[in-house]
Amino acid sequence: MMINCAGFLDRSRVNGPGERTVLWVQGCPLRCPGCFNQPLWSFKKNHLVSVEDIAARIISIPGIDGVTFSGGEPFCQALPLAELGTIICDEGLSVVTFSGFSADTLLCSRRKPWKALLRVTDLLVAGPYLQEFFPGTSFCGSSNQKLVHLSTRIPPESLRDKNERNVEFTIGIGGEITTTGFPKKSFFHGERGCT
Repeated sequence: MMINCAGFLDRSRVNGPGERTVLWVQGCPLRCPGCFNQPLWSFKKNHLVSVEDIAARIISIPGIDGVTFSGGEPFCQALPLAELGTIICDEGLSVVTFSGFSADTLLCSRRKPWKALLRVTDLLVAGPYLQEFFPGTSFCGSSNQKLVHLSTRIPPESLRDKNERNVEFTIGIGGEITTTGFPKKSFFHGERGCT
């Protein structure tokens, strides 16, 4: 089974609790105005990778707490991500899944692939990005989005003091820069004192 991958980051501290690997998938039908990841909207083939290969890469990274699925829209590739999530969970790691679909839409759905991805997801961050509800918590782009605990692997109390919004810049060995996280509004609007 293949995943249409848009990006991969070995380590992040702003895409869920703890230190996490982040996998961004390509393609999103929701196209929320103001979305930070607009280049990931298209369903074009980006970088196709097998579940087995990406699982091996994630498992080989020492000291991580889990993996975060983001995008794009992970539920558009629910089946391969569910398979990957099963492998990740079997290794004792946690899974965070970001989605632009509402929690109600996902949790009430009868779609088997969606149910499979939800079964391996420990923390669901759900809801469309609404720029008029900016900012959300440290893990939500806008305040309408919900954090839904689907297992005890990531306890709610571990997120209690996570209202600080952060952004991360990672420089790869080839010089490429990955910007991720949820910056403060001033990051985008150039308020005084911000660079």
